Amino acid sequence: MIPDFTGDFLSFNSTEDGDIIEVLAEGKIEFNDVLKKDMYNIQVKRGDKVMIWSPTNKQGKTMQDAFGKDDKDWVGKRVTIMHIEGKMVVRSMKI
Repeated sequence: MIPDFTGDFLSFNSTEDGDIIEVLAEGKIEFNDVLKKDMYNIQVKRGDKVMIWSPTNKQGKTMQDAFGKDDKDWVGKRVTIMHIEGKMVVRSMKI
């Protein structure tokens, strides 16, 4: 058995270059007790694992440019994760 220690949140450390994620649901604004601020969270699937993704402004803009401003339109869409200069970047997969 290979245990999965990637956690529940999508991040640079929990992904690999070339991973594909699929948006499972519309995003939700949720208060983060640790950061003491509201976060925009999206439920996504990476492989067989369901995770929470809190996209950066740049990542969110990439999603809007590719799939539209309403996150209802993102459900079922997939993006490729890229690791560039120590950061996680998303690239749309228009299908």
